[in-house]
Amino acid sequence: MNTAVAGGLLTASNPIIPEWFEVVWGSIAFFLLFIVMWKLALPPIRRAMEARTERIQGDLDAAASAKAEAEELRASYDSRIAEANAEAARIIEEARAAAEAVRQERLAAIEPEIAERRAQAEADIEAARERAMAEVRSDITSIAVGAAEQVVRASIDEAAHAQLIEDYIERVGN
Repeated sequence: MNTAVAGGLLTASNPIIPEWFEVVWGSIAFFLLFIVMWKLALPPIRRAMEARTERIQGDLDAAASAKAEAEELRASYDSRIAEANAEAARIIEEARAAAEAVRQERLAAIEPEIAERRAQAEADIEAARERAMAEVRSDITSIAVGAAEQVVRASIDEAAHAQLIEDYIERVGN
């Protein structure tokens, strides 16, 4: 403990402010250590920091290179996909065209048969119409002949004549 005698009184020194000789020896030790560190420790630290900086820069360059390569691959894949889509669209269009050609060919092949069947159906309809007309004429003729026969046999009044025709029509209908 440092004590100073001042006027016969003992006083203690200030614990915050060091003694002057401590400041001098501390400063000398600091500068000696600073010089030793400057000469011995700083160059390896600098080399380590430079190596680390180079390694980080190399990693960044490798990442940029990998990113550029990945973008090239993606562009290549995108172009391949676009080519594949175009090829698929072309194949689908060719298939549609071929299907349409086959459809047209089959329609052309079946068209004469359809026309022939249509003509046959129209001829059958016309023949059926002619038969029906012939039957109707025959029926009308037989009704008229039968009615005339009944009228010739007996001369009757109008009510009896109507009744006679009705009876004849019922007999012919059965």
